[in-house]
Amino acid sequence: FTLIEFIVAVALFVIVLSVVLSLLNMSLKAHRRVIALQNVEENARFLMDFITKEVRMSTINSSTEASLNITRSDGELVIYTFSSGRIERTTSTPSNSGPISSDQVIINGSFHVEGISGGDFAQPKVTISMEIKGTGAKIEEQAKINIQTTISQRNFDL
Repeated sequence: FTLIEFIVAVALFVIVLSVVLSLLNMSLKAHRRVIALQNVEENARFLMDFITKEVRMSTINSSTEASLNITRSDGELVIYTFSSGRIERTTSTPSNSGPISSDQVIINGSFHVEGISGGDFAQPKVTISMEIKGTGAKIEEQAKINIQTTISQRNFDL
C-alpha cells in the first residue's frame, strides 16, 4: 500500500462514518420526538377520560373560562380549574383534591358551558379545549397538541 492509497481509504472511512453517525443522530432525535408525543397524548387521553366520566354522571352548575363547577351524583361539589399550567380538582374531601395533571406536561385551556340557563330545554353540555405541551429539556422533547371535546350530562331535568 502506498501512502496515497492509505489516505484515500482513511478519507472514505471518515466520510462513511460521519454519514452513519449523522443518520444515527437524526434517528435518536426522531425517537425522542415520538416518545414525547406519546407522553403528551397519553396525558391528554387520561385527563379527558377522567373529566368526561365525572361530568357525564353529574349536574353542571356553572362555569367560567378557567373553571367548571359540577355536582356529582352522590351530592359532592367538584370544581375543575386551569391554573398555572395544571388542572386542579377541588372537592369537599381534601384527600380527593389536588392536581390531576402530570408534572411532565403544561396545560392551558378553557371550559364553555351551554344549556344550564333555565327555560331553554337544551341539553346541558360543556366543551373543554386544552393545549397540552411536554416539558422536555430538548426541543424535540417538547411536543404540543390541541384537543377539544364536548360532554353532555346524562341526568337531564325538565
